Order: sequence, then structure tokens, then C-alpha cells
Amino acid sequence: MIKYGYKGLSKIRSKIQSKELKEKWRKTITDFTRKRKMDFEKLIHYILNKKGLSTNMEINNFFNKIDEDTDMSAQALLDQRLKLKPEVFVELNEDYLKGFYSEYRETDVKNYKGYILKAIDGTDFEIPNTEKSKDAFGRIKAKEGESIPRTSVSMCYDVLNGYIIDVISEKYRSNEIYMAKRHMRKDQEITENYNSIYIMDRNYVSLDFLAFLQKSDIKFLSRLNLGYYTKETENMKTRDEVVEISHTKERMKRKYFEDEETREYAKENKIEVRILKYVLKTGEEEYLITNLKEFSYEELFEIYGKRWNIETLYNSLKNKLQIEKFTSSKEEIIKQDIYASTLVYNMVQTMKNEAKEDIEQKKYKYEMKINENISIGLFKNEMIHIMLEDNDKKRVKRYDKLCKKILKYKIPIRKDRQYKIQWRPDNQNSYNKLKSF
Repeated sequence: MIKYGYKGLSKIRSKIQSKELKEKWRKTITDFTRKRKMDFEKLIHYILNKKGLSTNMEINNFFNKIDEDTDMSAQALLDQRLKLKPEVFVELNEDYLKGFYSEYRETDVKNYKGYILKAIDGTDFEIPNTEKSKDAFGRIKAKEGESIPRTSVSMCYDVLNGYIIDVISEKYRSNEIYMAKRHMRKDQEITENYNSIYIMDRNYVSLDFLAFLQKSDIKFLSRLNLGYYTKETENMKTRDEVVEISHTKERMKRKYFEDEETREYAKENKIEVRILKYVLKTGEEEYLITNLKEFSYEELFEIYGKRWNIETLYNSLKNKLQIEKFTSSKEEIIKQDIYASTLVYNMVQTMKNEAKEDIEQKKYKYEMKINENISIGLFKNEMIHIMLEDNDKKRVKRYDKLCKKILKYKIPIRKDRQYKIQWRPDNQNSYNKLKSF
């Protein structure tokens, strides 16, 4: 069976070339109708190939790659980008993933005892420090009397297969629970024939959310924030119990519910969950909360441990894909770059997954994996040539050559390695100070 990497890339290539995609995601019916240096198809490829350099260098590199001697100003490019709705990349990503989950269920899709494990978590992305971006996304306090903009981003991530299933970019400090609900409604369309377990960290277990999960029959596993449901945890006699969540007057206040329908459901139904207690080396007690009954105590902690993969995902996006190197403070362009980066990440992940299968692990002392940083660089260098190659045989040859290059770069897997997450009240990625090399 043909591996999905090449097949998925071909699927995206055909979609970008389609008239339907252009008509659906241009701003007006007159956009992308005249012959331009940067037409719809080229613009999509340009955005997918960006490397976090200055706009003029990105333009120069792009036209060099496609072998066109074209002179285009940064302003002309900006004008073209403003004609494109950012959600075009969301649709491309959805189509890419649907192909994998539907066509490779029996061969390549990894699961845990029949479940796809999906971590949901949010982070803040640094965006250009201008009044435009502050107005569009909101601001945080930096130095005394100053503020800087941020966008709150939430992702739903398949921790075993390594795919970003859904991404949301909203105003700073948008409600994480409401974004998580949107993920759950959306990603079921992509993995509709699979059972899923959603794994979350603290702050995702309000009574509103628990009622929503029970009403929707959605399986979840989350860490319980200290101070949440203390009455229930203090009454536990063992380390693993099914408990009923009390509907206190405070918990039932309207302000804690997204809508009245969920509040009414919570009023009329018992909300039952399973709580697991464990003691840290420091002697402190922590808790997991879930509605999964078929897994053992040990299995649930094994599942929760896989949530860490979403933390390494954000590290990859920020430090390897350079997702915060935005070239404009316009809301549409910031979202274009975020959504496009998730598609690029997924395509690279497919190639990494397939290359890892070809590693002769017995030759090495430690288990090896593909070097992600180099894979991203190689993919960015070669993707445009593969996508624009009209000859099928030549396209396959280019793709195979890229796969062999990626396979050359292997590194040992470092067990229990963690990335320290630091909150920075300043900007590190000014868009008028981006590099030219």
C-alpha cells in the first residue's frame, strides 16, 4: 500500500489547484481574477514555504525556487494576502487529516486499546507589537505603563500519531473551556469513526464542562486543580472512586455556564465522575478526574502521561517552525501564518513517522527518532518543487529523494525530557527586525 506522505501531499496539491478552493476562500468575487505575479495558487505555496525571514527575502527566495525572475514589493504581497481568508488553511488541514484517518485506519493509525488519544491545551503566541494587533487580539501588561499584544491559541493534538487535528486563534485570555468544546465538536468530523479520549491539564473541569461532556457522551481524562471539588475529594475513602459532583449554589451560578441548555441539564441530572488520588514524592496529593470506567488505575496514569506530547508540540512550533515570526500585524495574516504552520507541521510529521519505520533500530544502543528540526528545514526547501512538478514520475522521484534525506538525520530519544515553560512579558520577534538569512 502506498504510504500516506506522498498521497497526502498530492491531495493538497490538487486541492490548491482547484477552482472551488479559490472561489470559497477569496474575500470578494473579483479577487484573484486578474493575472498577477502572485496568483492564488502561488500565494498558498508562498505562505506554506515561509521561513521566518524578512518579507523581501521571503519573496526573493520564493521566486528563485520557482525559477521566475520577478520583482515584487512587500506592499504588493501584503495586498494579495489580504484578499485571502485564513480559513483556507484550516480546510486544507482537515482534508489532509481526513485522508489519513479514513484510508489508513487498519495500517497506520495508532490507538490506545481502541481509542485515539487527543490532548487539548492552550498557549499564548507573541504577535507584532502594534496598536492594530492589540485592538484585534488584546493586550497584556509588560513594563509599568506599557502593554503588548498576544493571541490565545488552543489546539487539539493526536498524541500518538502526532497530528494537530484542530487549532483556534482568539483574543488574549479567551475562555479555554469554550475553545475545548469547539475542538470536540469540530474534530469529530475529522475522526468520526473513531472512539476518542480527550486529555487535559488543570482548569478544564468546571461543572459546565463536566455536564457538557456527560450530555455529549465524550470520554475525558484531566488533572484536577487544587481547590476544585474539595468536598468530594476529602470524602474519598480509597485512591480510586466514582463520586457524584454536588450541585452547590455557587457552582450553579449562570456566570459559570456557557449556555442555559447545559445549565438545565446539570440541574436535572447527576454528574458522576471517577476521581483518582495519588501522592507526589513531596508528599502532596494530586488528583485525576475522568468518566472512563474500563481502564485500571495504572492505565489511566499511563494515558495521562502522554499529554506531555502537546507541550513538546508547542516547543516545536515556536522554536523549530518559528511560528511567531509574523511579517505583519494584520489579524488575517497572523491567522494565515498560524493555520498554515499547522498544516506544514502535519505534513512533516507524516514524513517523520514513515521515515522512523525505516530506521534499523537494532543497529543502535538507544531507540532512535528522526531529527525534527532538520526535517522541517529539508521539507521547507523541497516542498515547493514537489508541489509544482507536473510530471508524476519526476514528482515521485523528488519525494522519495526527500524521504531518504530525512532518514539520514537521526537522534536518540531522550526519556523523561521536559521543556521549561517560561512566561515572557516582552516581545522577542519584532516583524521589522526579521533576518534576511
